[in-house]
Amino acid sequence: MMETGKFETKVNNKTTRTQGRAFSTKTMVTVSLLAGLSYVLMLLESPPFIGFLRLEFSDIPAIIGAFQFGPMAGIAIEFIKNLIKAMTATKTAGIGEFANFIVSVAYVVPAAIIYRKMKNKYKSLITFSVATIVMTIAGFLMNYFVTIPMYASLYGGMENVLAAATAIPAIQDKFTLILYGITPFNIVKGIFLGFVGHYTYKLLKNRL
Repeated sequence: MMETGKFETKVNNKTTRTQGRAFSTKTMVTVSLLAGLSYVLMLLESPPFIGFLRLEFSDIPAIIGAFQFGPMAGIAIEFIKNLIKAMTATKTAGIGEFANFIVSVAYVVPAAIIYRKMKNKYKSLITFSVATIVMTIAGFLMNYFVTIPMYASLYGGMENVLAAATAIPAIQDKFTLILYGITPFNIVKGIFLGFVGHYTYKLLKNRL
């Protein structure tokens, strides 16, 4: 005859395993839905800023997923979103989607790590400030060494890339394009994502 303690232990272990499987399934389904929403939002973009930069809401679902389930969920959402876009609706031969993935992950991952660890009342301000700084630095390096050279190869030279930024007289070469064009854009984007992401997650976190 099985002892009561052993029976309860087996029941508890079975319940824990069942809950773990249910949680994993729920997480995967939620992440998939957020990735789909992120892709749709990526298509709803603003008019272009210096040719190839556009402001959109597609990182908000990744922020929500990363805050709720951890940084890896945010990375998965960003990867799926950009993979689908690169396969179905790219206008840049995948270059823009690759850059978007790197820069977005540079924002979402530190934001999720800080937000999930901090408990004080200033955590949102600190979270999105640090995330904006990290994204801006990552964006500068990514554009200088990878993205802009790839665009130059795709569109027939650096002169053609710079032609998209004629509205800003200070832009004369690759460095000034990134410094005066892309970097300010990323700072504004980081502030925008922080404001919208904070209030969106605050509204939805108890429903996820």
